[in-house]
Amino acid sequence: MGEKQGHHSRHHDGPSGPPDSDFLDLEISKVLESRAEELVRPAVDELLREAIVERLRERMGPRLRELGRAAADQVADDVEANLEIEARIAARREARRAPRKAGEVKPERPRRRR
Repeated sequence: MGEKQGHHSRHHDGPSGPPDSDFLDLEISKVLESRAEELVRPAVDELLREAIVERLRERMGPRLRELGRAAADQVADDVEANLEIEARIAARREARRAPRKAGEVKPERPRRRR
């Protein structure tokens, strides 16, 4: 009488839960074994990656560091140039919005060459 029916019941005549809930009826050791099998490949991949990184650092550390610094500097230079351009555009927009003083002449726009 104290035994519950449903997913956790060990004694039933067929599936009693939603799909992919079979693990609920297994012993915990089976659940753990199955989960461990799922984790083996990602763990091996992680160990291989760590070994590769370690070896590359040993053999090419200073050279890779310089390449990385050069790439970072190039990106930083591009970002700084873009920020300067954006600031100039924002300043021009703001200048156009500012009310003009009496007698002030609107600056002439440079003409585009074709």
